[in-house]
Amino acid sequence: MKSRLTFSPFFYLGCLLSLLFCFGCGDTEDEQATTNPTNNTLLGELEEPSRHPAEQLPQLTDEDREKLEEAKQWLQLTVEDWVKLKDKDWEKLKGEDWVRLTNAEVRKLMRLPIRGLGFPELPWEEAQKNRHAQLFQQFGDIPQVRYTVEFDRHYWKEQTATITVTPEIAKHFLGFSAANYFLFPIEDHKRLLEDEMKELKTTIAAEERRFSEEELRALEQLRIEDPQAWIKGMRAFLTKKHGDIPAADTIANFLRKVELNLPRTDEECHTYIKIYTTLYADYFGSRYEYYAMLEAVDQVSPIVAEDPLQDLEKFREARAEGISFYNIKEGND
Repeated sequence: MKSRLTFSPFFYLGCLLSLLFCFGCGDTEDEQATTNPTNNTLLGELEEPSRHPAEQLPQLTDEDREKLEEAKQWLQLTVEDWVKLKDKDWEKLKGEDWVRLTNAEVRKLMRLPIRGLGFPELPWEEAQKNRHAQLFQQFGDIPQVRYTVEFDRHYWKEQTATITVTPEIAKHFLGFSAANYFLFPIEDHKRLLEDEMKELKTTIAAEERRFSEEELRALEQLRIEDPQAWIKGMRAFLTKKHGDIPAADTIANFLRKVELNLPRTDEECHTYIKIYTTLYADYFGSRYEYYAMLEAVDQVSPIVAEDPLQDLEKFREARAEGISFYNIKEGND
């Protein structure tokens, strides 16, 4: 069974509380010269071309990112907005591989005799076509009906189907619930629409975490091969994640000092811990940011708690052996 590496949030709180009692101005020693001249190079000013520039890191495709950004736009809509969508918006909801109904198909459905109660149960495909004909004949040829019918044809090609939900697919299902609520505005359908709105938000958040994880894994490998390029890449990653704010620069500069083994004052450690626990109050940053936080805490007051001390030792061992932090065995393995 795969174990998980867990870090208690109470550990961070305990760190902060304990540091409040020992906070001081810290040392003011300057960075010392090292045998490697690039250690004194300012971030983003490499003395020689990197073997693996940050902008050349393996990334998810542009198409993946475009679909994610497109799906995020629909998060801004309220229930009322969904009910009032314009014709062109219903077209935007559909995917590139979406098979549109032709006018001839719509006319055929409008003329199709409806099989109601009292008739033998229809096969799956016939029952679906019967339902589509009912919708067109009841509501007319409107965008909400077209979307519903095309959605059925796109996703329910068989009676049973397994679908892996992506942001784009979650967007399609949200559109289906919105169309259903427009056609049949009852409370149950409204709740289903609200549930799909939450599902899209959750799916997008999960996809963004996956993007970040893949990018961080690539950056971590870059750190082993070219620390200077990694520093530049981490600054770009942090700015993209948190925005162009001073805190992102503070983290990047502290990571630089940790990776290049440059001296850190106690005051710098206090500042990093404070920013880290503020930015990542509800979740953890990258593994290297967590490692740097452990180094900061250990410098101010040596760690004695078993779990964080074990984590710190694992990170240090991985660094010494040139092993990616994402290849560290988790738990007590």
